[in-house]
Amino acid sequence: MKRFFILCLLLLAVVTPSQAQDHGFSLVPACAQSCVKDFLKIPTCDAQSASFLPCACKNSTALSQARQCFTVGCTPKEVLTALNATSVACDEPIRNKWKSYRIIHVVFFSLALTAIAIRWTTHAAFGHIQWIHECNMVVVLALNIGLFVVCYKMTFTGLGQDLWKVSFPDITYTLYLFWISECTYFALITFVKLQFLLFYLQIFPDPRFRRIVSCVIAFSLASMVAFILSCIFLCSPISLAWTQWDGEHTGKCNDNNALSYANASISILLDLVALYLPIPQIWRLQLSYKKKIGVLLMFGVGAFVTIVSVLRLRAFTYFAKTTNVTWDFTEASLWSIIEWEVGIICSCMPAIRLSLVRLFPTILGSTAHSTYKDTHATGVGRSGGGTLQGLGSGGISAKTTFRVSSHMRKTQSSENEEGFMQLVEIGGGANSAAASTRSLTGESRETRHH
Repeated sequence: MKRFFILCLLLLAVVTPSQAQDHGFSLVPACAQSCVKDFLKIPTCDAQSASFLPCACKNSTALSQARQCFTVGCTPKEVLTALNATSVACDEPIRNKWKSYRIIHVVFFSLALTAIAIRWTTHAAFGHIQWIHECNMVVVLALNIGLFVVCYKMTFTGLGQDLWKVSFPDITYTLYLFWISECTYFALITFVKLQFLLFYLQIFPDPRFRRIVSCVIAFSLASMVAFILSCIFLCSPISLAWTQWDGEHTGKCNDNNALSYANASISILLDLVALYLPIPQIWRLQLSYKKKIGVLLMFGVGAFVTIVSVLRLRAFTYFAKTTNVTWDFTEASLWSIIEWEVGIICSCMPAIRLSLVRLFPTILGSTAHSTYKDTHATGVGRSGGGTLQGLGSGGISAKTTFRVSSHMRKTQSSENEEGFMQLVEIGGGANSAAASTRSLTGESRETRHH
């Protein structure tokens, strides 16, 4: 009996290292077993030691080669199963980025909603409602809420986790939500850009400038329709966009990465155009130092949105090369969120400024007034001061001088409160100048009559 017990202990000592080698790899599919065996042949690690597996797992080169080997003879589902098994066997930590993703998205979404609420409250209180602008903002709000729900839902189905840690049904559902979010993004980012372009139409009266802006709006809408249709019909059948990953469905798909690159490139181009468009108009104006700071801030914010678009494109460039889509898509998705939420906030800044000016007039109130360079030119019909000279009765020379700058400033002051970082004051000034011109012409005629 004693000899039998000793024999069992000896057998256990011999078998244990072998079992240690197989421990954790029992769930590896048969197609990947040969890859695992090659991986376990690590010359630098003692196969008879209890620390053999931790030692082998530290060899990142061998582990990477084994995982690459899985893709040779295994189906996509078998590859993910093998990757998960090796991850468990090597006691790798479970990574997740969904917590930080949720926090960032909720913060920016809340800021955007607050900005929209301030915009509508301010416009309703002060009677500055522009129905075309507000209808466009309603569309922006609806799309933003929809995207928030979709993106937030993705964090519960796999976004921010390693793909092999996500169940097969959740992978399919996450890719389905990704398809919805991409198509919706094409619409949302376009309507956000329209807010800025419509704003330009509101404040700049130059007919040629307005025609150019209208053409840019038409191009933006046309490209939006093209990208949305390309996204919807990316695959044939359409469902292949979220089911092709498993290799069990047949059909044909176009290059989604090419679609994302094209959209990002055109989006950046439109951002640059929107930044440049008002520069010639602003160049015609004489701005006070305070207004120059305001304009620079406005363009600085617009440039920030453009920079975010570039960073988003860089993230998609990296995402295009990955096979761990649920993990690596998180960064690209976050840059997209920041891009459209910041764009929404910026489009509401005129109303935010208006509310702050009304609340803190002594601190933020406008103290300077901008006028066109020809504002103080001499002559009838000019928007500055006009001087008339002629002969009165008895040969007495009569000289009548009209000073309308004070009237212009008062009119401008009542119209310029809605300015975006001081720019609506420019639009108000143009309208006031036109009104003053008509008034001056009428008074001049009356003087001549007398």
